[in-house]
Amino acid sequence: MSTRLVKRAATLLEGRSSRRGFLRKSALVGSAMVAAPGDFVLRPGTAYAAICNCSGSACQCGSQCCDGYTEFCCTINGSNGCPPGTLYGGWWKADGSGFCGSGPRYYLDCNAPCGDCGCGPSGVCSGSCSGTPCGCANGSCANRKAGCTGFRYGQCNQDVACLGPIVCRVVTCALPWALDPSCSTTPRTDNNTRGHNAACLQADPGDLAGKLTTVQLAPGGFRVVGYVKAGAPNEVRLSVGTANFVDVVANKTAEAVGQTDNNSSRRWFEGIVKTPAGPHVICAGVVDGNRLRSVGCEHVLAPARTPFGALEAAHPGPGLVRLIGWAIDPDTDGPVNIKISVDGEFVRTIKAKRRRRDISRRYNNTFSENHGFDVKVDAPDNSKICVYAANRKAGRGLVLLGCATVDQRSGSPIGSLDSVTEVPGGVLVEGWALDPDVKGAIDVDIRVDGVTVTTVAARKKRRDVGRAHPGYGKRHGFSVVVPVTAGEHEICVRGRDTGPGRTRKLGCATITVSSASPTGGIDNVTVLSGRLQLSGWAVDPDIVGPVSVEAVVDGVLVATVVADIDRPDVADAFPQHGGAHGFWFDLPASPGPHEICITALDATGDAAVSLGCREVMVP
Repeated sequence: MSTRLVKRAATLLEGRSSRRGFLRKSALVGSAMVAAPGDFVLRPGTAYAAICNCSGSACQCGSQCCDGYTEFCCTINGSNGCPPGTLYGGWWKADGSGFCGSGPRYYLDCNAPCGDCGCGPSGVCSGSCSGTPCGCANGSCANRKAGCTGFRYGQCNQDVACLGPIVCRVVTCALPWALDPSCSTTPRTDNNTRGHNAACLQADPGDLAGKLTTVQLAPGGFRVVGYVKAGAPNEVRLSVGTANFVDVVANKTAEAVGQTDNNSSRRWFEGIVKTPAGPHVICAGVVDGNRLRSVGCEHVLAPARTPFGALEAAHPGPGLVRLIGWAIDPDTDGPVNIKISVDGEFVRTIKAKRRRRDISRRYNNTFSENHGFDVKVDAPDNSKICVYAANRKAGRGLVLLGCATVDQRSGSPIGSLDSVTEVPGGVLVEGWALDPDVKGAIDVDIRVDGVTVTTVAARKKRRDVGRAHPGYGKRHGFSVVVPVTAGEHEICVRGRDTGPGRTRKLGCATITVSSASPTGGIDNVTVLSGRLQLSGWAVDPDIVGPVSVEAVVDGVLVATVVADIDRPDVADAFPQHGGAHGFWFDLPASPGPHEICITALDATGDAAVSLGCREVMVP
């Protein structure tokens, strides 16, 4: 019956007792059956409570000293790290603790050394051999035990064959192998410890001696940047997993590493760690005697050590295709060789060395700005163009950055009638036009009510057209004033074809042009013996050019002139018409009284407009 009870009790105990395993649980139940069979079988509780002696202390079984786990190192010596002379013997993790965000919390056992003692195949020597006393930590029942448990998980310091009892535990959010590179990544889990905590752990979670601020892709690997706190040693070890150690010194200012933190008590470090392709954990730790004090870790995904980049655009042009993109080789910061193929045949090799500040900023300036390319290649219509980056390491071949099939680089003109605006003298017609078959300007017909009234070359600068069609340049705009009469008119624009295709209408617009009468005035009248001299100005708002002006003496038309004398004052008053709108008359006159009147002729054919009259006496 005793055997059955032991097995049954051990089964009930499974999952409730500590992390040391089912064998230990069974042994514990067996001890309870021998030491206190009546209490264990007949009363509620655990086998541990039935036999607990609290490591030889007089503590009650419900105290911390009796719960089977070892005390934290920070409780014993004030530091969340192994005490001097002890070694990490192994580690486990607890998920869902909440103390490390959504990540796991890590627990590391600090074991006493065995010295000259042997330990046999168990790998653990006794406390009497190692000189490790067993009892409640700091002699208090409120603390867990210390120096009592002879056990090691074994992922750390595997070169040390014998270790003594566990002196205390280190608890951290940092990866164990970042605290001590001797620890392997082999996981063990005991979620029963997830709630274990102490005030000293909250004050110094993970014993972080600084902060890892930046891990970014860089030539040859990853650039690691961070700082150490005041009072911490200067030597910092960077690691990738449990290998690839790089030692750097924290002796830089924030400005030297490109940071904005001006805290003068912080000393900054930076270094490059090399990584193969794939996921990695990059950590930094301050070397403090025989241990590492964590600065932080970050998970990264290292790309294959081959070039990467992109063919961003393939713009068609007259007989040429413009290719734009960038490429970086993670093994170097130098320019990458770019090879271009057309329909499967390599036609050109260039270097990606054009300035691309956006690409440098994308990688936090760990790569220089000179990794872009912008090149034109000769390619027939509907051809497939591919761009490759050549790996600088021998035997790695080419990396495809992208392909494009380019067409519609020939045919009829394209463009737009952008605006038709009424101005003095007619309407202002503006837009752009280009022919895919040529790079230069083409002719544009301006038609009013179905009749071509003028033809202009579309060669005005249009930066927006140049950006939209980079293979053709930016001089493809037109802007011309077309004379029209008052009333409603249809204005159309056609681009003349210069190759395959046909002349194409680019757009039409309807506009109603208003009519305005001339305006002006008589400035001076001079009476001489047998002569009259008059001066003045006249402007017709419907036209930019000069208008005709008539002189009528005593009701008789005696002279007509064109008002085209330069008058700066008129130019100031009518800036769109200019200043060539002055007139001057020199007329014969008989002695006696006379009336002289000046009229301006309307450019649209309407009635003449009087500019004024004067009465004079000729001697």
